[in-house]
Amino acid sequence: MTGRRRPTTTYVDARNIDALSTSNQRNTRPINRRPPPQFRRHIHRNSQLLIAQLSLFSMPPSGSLANIIRSSSPAAAANLVSSSAWTLRRFIISTSTVFLRPLSVLSTISSSSASTTTLFSTNNIMTASNTIAFANPSPSAIAGPPSSEGSGRAPTKNGNILNKIASWRPSARTFSFSNARKRTFSISSVPSFISSSSSQSDDCSDVVAGQQQSRHFSNTSSRGNDNNNGSIGGSKLSSNRAQAAIKLLPSYLIDARAITQYSPATPEGALQLSVAENQLSELPVGGLVGIEESTQAGGIATVGKKDMRLVDVLSQLASSNIARPSDDGARAMHVFERDMVYYQPTQGVPGLRQGMADYLQSLLLPSSSVKFNPENIILGAGCNAVLENLCMVIANPGDAVLIPTPYYAAFEFDLVARAGCHIVPVNTFNHHDDDVPSCRVPIPPEFYYPNRSSLDRAYDRAAEETGRAPRVLLLSHPNNPLGICYPPHVVQECIDWCREKEVHLISDEIYAGSVYRKERNDGGGETFVSAMALGSTTSNSDGLGLGPYIHLVYALSKDFALSGLRVGVAYTENEEILLPIQKLNDLCQISSQTQLLVERMVTANAVMENDDNKSQKKFVDVYLKSNQDNVRDRCDTLQSCLDELKIPYLNADSGLFVWMDFREFLPSLPSDTTEAMDSLESKEQRERKLYLSLMKEYGLLFTPGMSMRNERAGFFRCVFTAASGDEFELGLVRLRKFVEEMRR
Repeated sequence: MTGRRRPTTTYVDARNIDALSTSNQRNTRPINRRPPPQFRRHIHRNSQLLIAQLSLFSMPPSGSLANIIRSSSPAAAANLVSSSAWTLRRFIISTSTVFLRPLSVLSTISSSSASTTTLFSTNNIMTASNTIAFANPSPSAIAGPPSSEGSGRAPTKNGNILNKIASWRPSARTFSFSNARKRTFSISSVPSFISSSSSQSDDCSDVVAGQQQSRHFSNTSSRGNDNNNGSIGGSKLSSNRAQAAIKLLPSYLIDARAITQYSPATPEGALQLSVAENQLSELPVGGLVGIEESTQAGGIATVGKKDMRLVDVLSQLASSNIARPSDDGARAMHVFERDMVYYQPTQGVPGLRQGMADYLQSLLLPSSSVKFNPENIILGAGCNAVLENLCMVIANPGDAVLIPTPYYAAFEFDLVARAGCHIVPVNTFNHHDDDVPSCRVPIPPEFYYPNRSSLDRAYDRAAEETGRAPRVLLLSHPNNPLGICYPPHVVQECIDWCREKEVHLISDEIYAGSVYRKERNDGGGETFVSAMALGSTTSNSDGLGLGPYIHLVYALSKDFALSGLRVGVAYTENEEILLPIQKLNDLCQISSQTQLLVERMVTANAVMENDDNKSQKKFVDVYLKSNQDNVRDRCDTLQSCLDELKIPYLNADSGLFVWMDFREFLPSLPSDTTEAMDSLESKEQRERKLYLSLMKEYGLLFTPGMSMRNERAGFFRCVFTAASGDEFELGLVRLRKFVEEMRR
C-alpha cells in the first residue's frame, strides 16, 4: 500500500517517560523501540505490556515534561496537555499485571488555586485531549494525595482533559470516565473487565470490552458517592464485582424463589419443573442385588438387598474397606486412609482419572480404536468449574464465546462472572430456507441447528462487538434446553468450521448418558454421536488425535443425578493449556474422599439377580440403562398429554426435559405487528406475563425460553424428571386446566 504512513508504535515504560519527553524535540522523529524478545509473541494475542501509539510533536525543547507541568498552574497544565503535546491514539491494557511496571493514574487537578496538586508523578503515563490512559497503580501511587476536598475526585470544569476524567479515587482499582458523547464507561485493573480494542478510533468507547450496553459489563455512573473511602459504586460492604455477579443471574430465578412451592404442607404451591434434576434416580435398579468392587487382585462381591437403588450402592461403596481399584491390593484399606488427608494431584488422583477415561470410552467411543488419555483429563468440582477454567485458559477477558440459541441460562454466569468472556448468541432461525411456522404448528428441529451461515454471522457480530475474532464455540450436545441431539453432520460442520477459523470448540456432553432414544426418528442412524468421535483421528497413538481446538466437558450431575458430589471432567489434547488448567484447578479440586467413592463407582461391576452366565457388567452401564428407560417412560407420558392438548413441542430424545411451544397463549400483538417484527422488549414482556400466570395462577413453574435467549417468545422448558411420580401427575392435571381455560 502507498500513500499512507505506517503508524509508529512505542512500547512505554513509565519509568522512562521523562527521558522520552526530553529527548524528543519539535520535528524530531519519534522513537521506535521494539519490545524485549520475551514479550514480542504476546503483543496481539495475550498482551502483557501496555502498548501505546504516540504521535510526538510540540514537545518542550528541554527539561522534563512532568516537571514543567508540576511547575504550572492547574489551568495552564491542563491547557498544555490538551493542546496536543501528547496524543494517545490507541492503547491496549494487559490481561495480566505480571509484567506491568508500577504506573500510577493521573493525579487530580484541583479547581482551587489555593491547593497544591500534582498532575503527573514521576512514573505517570500521559493523557491527551481525546483519550485517557492509565495502568495498574502501584501502592504508593494509589495512596497519593487526594484533592483538598478529601474526596480524591478530579474536578470536571478546567480544560478538555478535566472533562474527560469523570472520577478518580486514590485506592480504587476501577476507574470510570466519560467521553465527549457523554457516555460513561468503567475500566478496571482486574483482568475480567479489560480487553484490547482493534478499532483505530480515538473515541474512548473503543477501549471497552464488549458492547456499550452489554449486560456483561456494567456501565458505572460518574456521579457516584464521593465519600466511599475509595470504593466505586457506593457500597463499603461489597465490591462492584459482587454486585455485577448478582445481575448475571436470570430474573426468572428471583421469581421462582419468591413463590411458595409445592409440598404436602403447601399443596397449592407451584410445582418446581424448571430445575434440571432427576428424581427418577431414586427408583430401584431392576435386578440389581449387589456390587462387585474391582481391585488389581480381583473382584470382591458384596451382596445387598434386591433391586438396589443408586443411593444404596453409594452407601455401600462409601463404607467399603476393600483396597481401592488402583492399588495393588497388598494392603488393607480403611474407609479413610492416612494419605487422603494431604494434598492431592490438582487434576485428580491417577486412579480416578484412569477410571473416568475408561468410563468415557464406554460412553462416548464404545467401538473406537482411539482411546482417551487419562493424562489429558482434568477433574474439578462440577461441570461449571471445569468449563470456566477451560475458557480461562483458551480465551482472554472480553473474548467472545459463541453459543447457539436457545442455551442453558447459567452459561452467562459461568463464563462471564470471573472469566470475563463476552457471550454472543448464534441465532439460527433466519439461516434456513423455510419461514418459521406460526403458532400451533411445530417448529422443526432443523431450525435450531447451527450451520456455516449462522456461525459466520455470529463470528462477524463478535468481531463488531469486541474488536477481535471470537475464541470459543460452545455446543450443548445433547442440547439443553431442547432435549434433542444435534445430528452428526451438524456437529461435523461445526468442527470443520472451528478448525478453519481457529476457534476453539467445547462440546458440553453432560447429558450423553441420558440419550433414551438410540435411533433417530428420521431414520438417519444413531441419535447421538460425540464430538470426540467426529473430531478424532487414528493418526495419533497417544490420545484421540483431536488437535488443539477440540475440547470436552462432562459431569456426573445429570446422568447420575450426583450434582451434590461435584464431579466434573474436562478433556483436552492442547498441550499448551494442560499445565495452566491444572493450576487453576487448585481452586476447585474434588475432595479425596469423594474421588475415592467415585473411583469405586465407575470401576465396580453389578451383581444381577438370576445371572446364570456370571457375565460381568459395569454398574454404571446397568444403572444408565435403567435410568434411560425410566426417563423415556416419563417423557412419553408428558408428550402424550401435549399431543392430547394439541400443544406443539420438540420430540425429545435425550436429557431431562421437553421444549414446549406456548405461543398461542401469549398476549396478543398489535394488529400491524407480526411475530418476526416483534421487538425484544415486547417479547420479554409478553412472555413474562404468561410465565407469571402459569406460576401464580396454575402452579406450574417452567423455564421461560427468553431467559435462554430463544429467538421467539412463548417457549418453555419442562423438566419432567424434577418431580416425584405424584407431583408429576398433579402437574399434568394443572396443565390440562391451564389449556382448557386459556382456550375458552
